[in-house]
Amino acid sequence: MTNRSTYFKITFIPISAGLFAGILVFGLFDIDFSDIEALKNLLLKSLVIAVGTGLILGILNMFLKIGNFQKK
Repeated sequence: MTNRSTYFKITFIPISAGLFAGILVFGLFDIDFSDIEALKNLLLKSLVIAVGTGLILGILNMFLKIGNFQKK
């Protein structure tokens, strides 16, 4: 039997990591690398969006309990 935190973790971690990496890499194509402020803004923006989306989807999955667990 899995508890609610397991459902949260299996959603939060992959979604947050994937979105952070995706937004960061996609944003690196558009910015000027000599501008440190733009790099900081891109890093902060990608972190906030990834964690926020991961939290929302993780909380939803905690209550909806969508998962692919093997039965023992």
